[in-house]
Amino acid sequence: MQTLKPKELWFLVEGKPTRFSIDEFALITGLRCHDEPILSQQTRVKLKNHLRDEHFNSSLQIKLQDLAYCFRNLCKKEDSGKEKKGKKQKKKITQKGGQEDRVKIALVWFLEGALLSSDPKKNIFEFHLSLVDELDIFNEYPWGKVAFDMTFDSLWVKNLAQKYRDRLRKFPHKQLPNVKETYTLYGFPFAFQVSILLFNQLCS
Repeated sequence: MQTLKPKELWFLVEGKPTRFSIDEFALITGLRCHDEPILSQQTRVKLKNHLRDEHFNSSLQIKLQDLAYCFRNLCKKEDSGKEKKGKKQKKKITQKGGQEDRVKIALVWFLEGALLSSDPKKNIFEFHLSLVDELDIFNEYPWGKVAFDMTFDSLWVKNLAQKYRDRLRKFPHKQLPNVKETYTLYGFPFAFQVSILLFNQLCS
């Protein structure tokens, strides 16, 4: 269904109109979905590139698989330390930030790979890797709004109904070619799937 309302998608489910907007997204995910804050200059100055410099050789080209490799490597170092030198080695790794860095890498890995489902071939957002060094700010950040915007934009761009109408115009008097439409969604499309499923159950 077409609508002039911004950031809303409408569909017919069992013949009844159903909406997918940030309200439904927030209810399903429980994530913070308020507007993204404008970080003060003081906060931006605090943001560092510790993780990038320490674990990725200051590279600006960090992909999802690099986060996974780094996380596993930190885990192996921790396990190796326990086996070889026991508590002393464990304390040494902790002092270097091993455990804390591992948590931060895991948070960015989950954010990029699950909530945002970004293209694994593309670089992650450098801002996310910097922001996670300030855990209080990172945990309070409205990642729900970020995830919804990416999900909505992905669904809007991959509008299959519009593709179908375009093909009808292209082949007005001919049988449509038997070509399967394939597409990739980014963001957190699971919330969209759940919203349609729940509405379908309510209608049945």
